[in-house]
Amino acid sequence: MDKLYKFLFCALFSMSAVVALAQEQPEKSPEQIAATEVEHWESLLELTPSQTFYVDSILTHNYKCMFEDIERMRGMGMQSPDTYRAVQGKWVEKNVVAMKEVLEEQQYIAYLKAIGRGKEYKKGKDGLYYKKEDLAKQKDQSKSKK
Repeated sequence: MDKLYKFLFCALFSMSAVVALAQEQPEKSPEQIAATEVEHWESLLELTPSQTFYVDSILTHNYKCMFEDIERMRGMGMQSPDTYRAVQGKWVEKNVVAMKEVLEEQQYIAYLKAIGRGKEYKKGKDGLYYKKEDLAKQKDQSKSKK
């Protein structure tokens, strides 16, 4: 029984320390969030240095604008989560449009897949992305040749 109390005390103490640390950490700035995202996309999409520059510029600008929109809404007293999701969706869409201009086709498709879009694409045996219907046609053609 004594061990149980010690365990519970240690667990509660640890949890309160974690909560206190989490509350002390300030919110990340749009620039910090963009920098983290750029690192992620740089490794995932194997960006060239010039692509990294453009992706960094796009994300930094769009995150700043999105945060400004959210702050403006908070200042007006808006509390509906749907409204905030709509603003976030607007800026995600702007990211998607801008990324299409910067990324090569396969990188762009990988980007879409990573953000939960691009469901119409599937990887082929060669590691490249193809539209699902095109892959099905390729399979049908290879079966008919045999």
